[in-house]
Amino acid sequence: MFFSKELGRSLKRHGKKTAIALLVSLALGLFLCQFTGSVETYRQRLQELSENAELRVTFINSSGTRTVGLKVYDDKLRALEDSGLVEPGLYAATCLFSDGSEDDQPFGNTTRMVQSMSAFTQEAPLLITPDNVTYFEGYDASLFASDEPVCLLPQERFERLGYKPGDKVHFQVFTSKGTPSIYNPGSGSIFPGIETELTIAGTYRVAGDKNTFLGNMVCPYKVMRKAIKDSKLNIWPSEAYLTIPDPQNLNAVKALLQELEILPVNQSLATSAAFAKTAIINDSVYIGTAEPTRRTLELLQSLYPVVFGAIALIALLASYLLIQSRREEIALQRSLGAGRGRVFALFLSESACLCVIGALLSCLASWLAFGTPPAALALPLLGYIASYLLGAGIAVLLMLRTGVLAVLAAAE
Repeated sequence: MFFSKELGRSLKRHGKKTAIALLVSLALGLFLCQFTGSVETYRQRLQELSENAELRVTFINSSGTRTVGLKVYDDKLRALEDSGLVEPGLYAATCLFSDGSEDDQPFGNTTRMVQSMSAFTQEAPLLITPDNVTYFEGYDASLFASDEPVCLLPQERFERLGYKPGDKVHFQVFTSKGTPSIYNPGSGSIFPGIETELTIAGTYRVAGDKNTFLGNMVCPYKVMRKAIKDSKLNIWPSEAYLTIPDPQNLNAVKALLQELEILPVNQSLATSAAFAKTAIINDSVYIGTAEPTRRTLELLQSLYPVVFGAIALIALLASYLLIQSRREEIALQRSLGAGRGRVFALFLSESACLCVIGALLSCLASWLAFGTPPAALALPLLGYIASYLLGAGIAVLLMLRTGVLAVLAAAE
């Protein structure tokens, strides 16, 4: 208690020097907070741009005229997925199946009796009308991203054939040479695959012609992919895009596309060919806004050590000189019997109080004026306070080592 009162009296007694020390601390703290705030602002801006970028790799035909009704190479999709740089967005594919029901129909000029079946990685293509999909207990739209062996049936077909939730549909898969797209049932050669079964996880309504491409069964894309691969046949998605969750990987994704021989669009080709050996990335807006921000942030970050080092050095020198200006007072206290430890603690505590008050005021001002979060300023300000106290501590120690009589004699 006595020490704190003595500290308060000392700060009050040296009002002018106290004010100077506080202003120095506040000015240095404000400059450091403003620079740190600028770095944080550009970092947050870049993060917001990254979160809202919604970058996609969309497969398209070579002339850039078609994004649906394509023949997408599934092996290239797998390679992109395995890289970890991208995530599946919407894939759409079709195949044929036969379950021996009355819905089996002749396929083209062949004697095969089959139906069409669609597969997706999202439920979006099913949502033609509100409440178009009904999931049974334990299932939801997340099933489309899984490899769980489940399917959805048209509600009319589910009721007509007397199915119940959780029943299994047993069928044989087929592919055809003339069926690359879920939008075109095709005709021509047909290739039989394995027999399998899927659990009925829900139903969907067929809303006129808009839903005819869905066929008589819908399943997750991974389920169809596995069934066709196990049949040693090829699956050809008719539509595909992947998302780039981290825009920092944009250049790596482009390099991977080039490695996989997925080419950019060539608009000089007057073709509507369906093979999707081409992909586009919707990155023009992101690059136009994010790159200048990134360059500015990198510049500020490269300057940060220099700025912080300069402020820390100025703080050290300023606190040192302020303590040096009170060398006579230190000598007088020592001559009156004050111990070295007490004198050191008193003067260092004064410097700490003024420095911390200045740092807190500068932090508050930066938060109110620029919205810089205090958490972002905590570490730089702690480093600044440490530098300030280091200078004060060195000055006091040097004063304590100087003879009291020599200091008093020099003052006279």
